[in-house]
Amino acid sequence: MEEQRKKAPVNNSAAKKKAPRKKGFNYMKKKYVIHGFSVISLMLMVPVFFITAVLLVVVPRSDISYIEKRKLAEFPEFSFDKYFSGEYTAKVTEFYDDTVPDRDNFKTMGYNFKSIFGIHTEEEVKIIGKPVSVVNDKKKDDKKNSESSKKSDTKADNKTTSKPETKPEDTSSAETSEETGNNKIDKEHDEYIEASNGLIVVKHEGHYRGLELFGGGSGETYAQALKNFHDDLGDGVKIYSLSASTASQYYLPPAYEQYSVDQKETMDEISQLYSGAATYVDVISALQNHVNEDIYLRTDHHWSPLGAYYAAQEFAKAAGVPFKDISTYKKVKVTDNFSGTLAAWSEDANLSNDTEEFSYYEPANNEKCTTNYYTTSLEDCGTGNFFNQVGDVEHSAYLTFMGGDEVVVKVNTDVKNGRKLLIVKDSYGNALPGYLFGSFEQICVVDMRYFQRNLVQYAKDEGITDMLFAMTTFSAVGGNAENLENLRTQ
Repeated sequence: MEEQRKKAPVNNSAAKKKAPRKKGFNYMKKKYVIHGFSVISLMLMVPVFFITAVLLVVVPRSDISYIEKRKLAEFPEFSFDKYFSGEYTAKVTEFYDDTVPDRDNFKTMGYNFKSIFGIHTEEEVKIIGKPVSVVNDKKKDDKKNSESSKKSDTKADNKTTSKPETKPEDTSSAETSEETGNNKIDKEHDEYIEASNGLIVVKHEGHYRGLELFGGGSGETYAQALKNFHDDLGDGVKIYSLSASTASQYYLPPAYEQYSVDQKETMDEISQLYSGAATYVDVISALQNHVNEDIYLRTDHHWSPLGAYYAAQEFAKAAGVPFKDISTYKKVKVTDNFSGTLAAWSEDANLSNDTEEFSYYEPANNEKCTTNYYTTSLEDCGTGNFFNQVGDVEHSAYLTFMGGDEVVVKVNTDVKNGRKLLIVKDSYGNALPGYLFGSFEQICVVDMRYFQRNLVQYAKDEGITDMLFAMTTFSAVGGNAENLENLRTQ
């Protein structure tokens, strides 16, 4: 019994585990240090957030983005209907989000930060958007059709029926390109969304270059418009068609040619549709002879002023007018740090940071010419210089020519040959008129997207003898061509 009364052995280890651990001096010290850091962080961050919030309200907000080439959101007008529907507060939110002070610099910082991530290959080619493969080699197509035809000829002759011929899917349509192309392009401010097939950024000879991929198109609307203008104006007005390709025609790496239609081939085919109504100015072939020169801007979707010079030269040959050699022009450097639209649309840090020179060429007789400016509805805005000083030259140097697109310009030169030229253009045509100051007595310039008067009547009122349709291939096959019929009938 004594043995049974003996106490069971105590498990000391278990007892130790159950015993509460005393918090020593080191633990308490660590707790106070952490607490102290939290308080200090709070004391620092609260003023930072407060000051930032105050600055966002007090500091003048951006109203235009030179990088994105667009006007930013405006503060909405208040109304009770809009307030209760939620539209007003949504617009207020959009305003504050869109008009952050110093927006362009913040976006540039964002591009640089994003460039740290992602996969980098040795090819140094970056694709923006989701380009689709397009047929850009008719010879290959014809060969395939020929082979298919031969195969079908070997089939049994006793088959009397066959499937109806189907049309291949058109990958160049506005609907397709809008879905697969570069969604950063703003329709309101640029004409190139219709046939866009995305962008790529390539590194070539030590520099980055942005390239727009061309989706192609029939150009039937454009060709019909030229024929209609010819019918309305008669043989007394000579009509010319100048469609400039984008840089991808010359600088696209062979491995990516499947994503871009041959632009010269497209323009050659379209020229057959308006044959007899207008003279085809083949600037694509003319520029091919100068691909080793800076004929296109690397960071912008436009050709360079030098490329426009060679295009104007080709037009002068077709029109049979005198043309001054480039050596007679004064080269004026605008900036060494130009970064244009493709850098903005691509949001590629390499392209944005690889800035380039922007220079234009001033004709010797510029001081003898008078440039008159008008609104798009032909209200007189007075005289000025054809070549404008631009505020933000690093992003908007192309505005040097006439200050932009939403104006009508009439230049009276010191040439007395009775030839009066009307240029109907998109933004590619802005750089052309200055090279023709020694070729025509008068040069009128209207933009096909913004002109608000009847173009036929305007040509008659100005006594136009020559009419040049100057635009990029995107406009010739895209929605801008539809505007031409509006200009003719409005």
